[in-house]
Amino acid sequence: MIETVVNIIQLIITGACSGIALFNAVRTEHRAWTLVGLFSGIFFMGDLYWLLFLLFYGETPPYSFIPYMSWYASYLFMLLLLVTVKGGIRRRPVRRILIPVMLFTVSMCLYYMTFGDYIGNIICMLLMSMLIYHSADGLINHTEQVTEGNNRSIFEATLFFCFAEYGSWTVSCFSEGRAVRDLYYLFDLLLSLSFILIVLAARKAVDR
Repeated sequence: MIETVVNIIQLIITGACSGIALFNAVRTEHRAWTLVGLFSGIFFMGDLYWLLFLLFYGETPPYSFIPYMSWYASYLFMLLLLVTVKGGIRRRPVRRILIPVMLFTVSMCLYYMTFGDYIGNIICMLLMSMLIYHSADGLINHTEQVTEGNNRSIFEATLFFCFAEYGSWTVSCFSEGRAVRDLYYLFDLLLSLSFILIVLAARKAVDR
């Protein structure tokens, strides 16, 4: 029951965020708002499939690649958003963070592979590596005042999104239990919150 409520909350938030973003995309004709709308909207479609399956059959989908492909596609639009906000290719990429990022994402990928789904974990590792790298790169450049504009929040919100995703994935690997379920629901709620933060950050970065 709690899982259904948490999924409904996330569905409402992702749907509302996609609507707000697409409305602003029409109003401002800014590419960044379109990407935020696509990111939230496609994630919403994956959530919708998951929730409907949960409501009709009372269990999580056995063929999880269907919603996961939707979520992976949303990561691509988030990546395009980061590149857009950063203004294209960086003049001063922070290469020193590349190795730590890859060590983290590859290590987590290998751990998740012990539970199966090799292809999905590899795809996720590649996409998350790019998301984390571009977010950290943009944040460091902004902190060192190499870049101009009010873009810091979008990088922080993306890192928060990645943290929430990894948190929910990692917790779901452990055996069922009250504490495990509570942690999973907490990370799911944090993931829902990250969509609100991304919309607010986009407003700060774009509507300036």
